[in-house]
Amino acid sequence: MKLTNRLKKIIGMGLGIPGFFAAQSSIVHAHCPLCTVAVGGAAVAAQYFGVDESIIGLLIGAFGISTGLWIGQKIKKQFFPLQLWAVALLSFLLTVIPLLPIVKSDAMYMPMLYFGAAGTLFNKVYWVDKVLFGSIIGGIITSAAFLLHTHIKNTRGKVLFPYQGIAFTTGMLFITGVALYFIISP
Repeated sequence: MKLTNRLKKIIGMGLGIPGFFAAQSSIVHAHCPLCTVAVGGAAVAAQYFGVDESIIGLLIGAFGISTGLWIGQKIKKQFFPLQLWAVALLSFLLTVIPLLPIVKSDAMYMPMLYFGAAGTLFNKVYWVDKVLFGSIIGGIITSAAFLLHTHIKNTRGKVLFPYQGIAFTTGMLFITGVALYFIISP
């Protein structure tokens, strides 16, 4: 009988403590916590399956920006103009820069042979790290998806469909990833 009462107390505490913290928390209206998890998981899965480094960089950059937007919107007081984007940029840099030496990546060449004399800015061959290149593209795409989502939400007063922000972000990243695959892959 004592074992049963003790077991009931342990189970009650096991359910009660998380329930207490869940009851104390507020509803999250931040940008894409699900987006952040989805993009982070996609980057890990992409590396596991041997996807090109530029596409992994695309997902890493998107993860950095979406984490920054998520955290930036949690800060209620605005201390300076463009605070949200400063937090997003800082999050991007603090995510991408430490991961560059960890993710094994080749450099790709980008010939910019447009005009001018040989060796000038627009007539030169550049070597760029694939993860860095993909991260910059991923950050731009995620920022564009966030801006599109907020524009539609502010214009219409509501979203077009549930999880619109997630759909825009993952859809734009998917299209960009497919385009990168066909453009960069040998």
